[in-house]
Amino acid sequence: MSQLNQKGPFSPMTTTQPTTTITILGLGPGNINDLTLQAHTLLTQAAQQQHTVYFRTLIHPTVEPLKQLLPNLQIESLDHLYDASEDWSTLYQQIAQTICNRATQHVLIYAVPGHPMIGEASVQLILQMARERGLSTAIVAGLSFLEPVCSMLALDPFDANLQLVDATNLAALQSDEIPGKIIPTTPLLVTQVYNRRLASSVKLALSECYPDEWPVKLVRAAGVNHDEAVIEMPLFELDRNTFANHLSTLYVPPIDELTALRLPETLRYITMRLRRDPDGCPWDREQTHQSMIRFVIEETYEVVEALEENDMEKLAEELGDLLLQVYLHAEIARQDEDFMINDVYEQVNAKLIRRHPHIFGDVEVSDANQVLQNWEAIKRQEKADAGSQPQHESIFDGVPLALPALMIAEEYQKRAVKVGFEFRSIERVYAKLEEELQELRHAQTPEEQHEEIGDILFMVAKIARWHKTNAEDALRHANRKFRQRFQLMEETARQQGRELASYSSQEWRELWKMAKAALKARE
Repeated sequence: MSQLNQKGPFSPMTTTQPTTTITILGLGPGNINDLTLQAHTLLTQAAQQQHTVYFRTLIHPTVEPLKQLLPNLQIESLDHLYDASEDWSTLYQQIAQTICNRATQHVLIYAVPGHPMIGEASVQLILQMARERGLSTAIVAGLSFLEPVCSMLALDPFDANLQLVDATNLAALQSDEIPGKIIPTTPLLVTQVYNRRLASSVKLALSECYPDEWPVKLVRAAGVNHDEAVIEMPLFELDRNTFANHLSTLYVPPIDELTALRLPETLRYITMRLRRDPDGCPWDREQTHQSMIRFVIEETYEVVEALEENDMEKLAEELGDLLLQVYLHAEIARQDEDFMINDVYEQVNAKLIRRHPHIFGDVEVSDANQVLQNWEAIKRQEKADAGSQPQHESIFDGVPLALPALMIAEEYQKRAVKVGFEFRSIERVYAKLEEELQELRHAQTPEEQHEEIGDILFMVAKIARWHKTNAEDALRHANRKFRQRFQLMEETARQQGRELASYSSQEWRELWKMAKAALKARE
């Protein structure tokens, strides 16, 4: 039974009221005068009755004045567990076990700095463990560190939409997780920056979202008379001093939307600002979904080009350009009241969860082929549930007509093969290609030639499939190779001081051989 009440285990009414097994008491931020009346009463009763009070740590400014105020108070510290623990999670687990084990023998008070429910991981574990063991608990509130910190900063946390994060939790985040956890355009309070090493980890984490020179404030000993201090410094200096201690809290003021360049929200703001009426960009405001189709295609192929060149710096830039197209289309849709960028996130996140039941559910798969089979089955079920399943389904359904023609040809052929429509041997494929070449030679009209050339390209795609080669990739490779060779010939012509048109057929052949050999030597 867990309870929040005004009576502790040493109340005069304990003979007629149910006894609280564990009373968790807050000592306040550090000034003995901030100890609540209820906490003072319980500690006084414990001293009078010579009951031991368990303190998480004696490294707290309230402890020495409390000893002077209550000289008969019997204190048992859990500081020895800090040295015996491998990490923080292990430490808090050992503290919780120690307190709950003692509580099975007698009622007790467990005292912690500040407020028991704010920034006290050991308290959360004790409450959970006590529920599991059937031990009753009570919370005696204390003034937390937040009130004096906000007073020193003249900050209203609600008005400022203040973010609150524990320094240890922040330091444990991976670098790619941080922009999703921290919103640098709103104020941030990083609590319990207790030493220089942790300050260094906090600095590195915040550097993912803030400029190195961003001014921050380290608040020390908030609520402790004569020791309070607010030290302002650039972020990069946070670990270049010994200011951080067990009573330190870091305040990070917000940055402007256009400064938070590593934040997804900034891109949303920029696209909204570009399209804003009447003071947005005239060109951006004129764009529609239809007018931007070609840009989506162009940016997609620039991403492909960066991938083919294995240029990671270029890839990061081109992925950004492609992402901009997503945000611009989402902003156009928002202005037309069709959907928002949040709907885009929801659609793709929900789809990935649905189609990966072997990751996010209890489905088991043996290999990648089974994953693909499940994927297609789930897609079909999704269409059926949405009522979009065609009455007469075709094996070619779902192949986007906007794909490059060679890719469509390959996909059509691959799907046709699945139902048995295929040549029996590669020789028959070559024979069919020869037949199409002959038909092109005998074609008389431009229309006939156009059709036969299409048939030849279709057969070339089929030959590529037989050789387990992607025709689109092969042609892109050939294009890139031709461009590189021709550019070398252009460079040779410039070195010779000649115009390309001045070369004879024989000279062209020689130039081509030289360019081919030069590229071969580079490989």
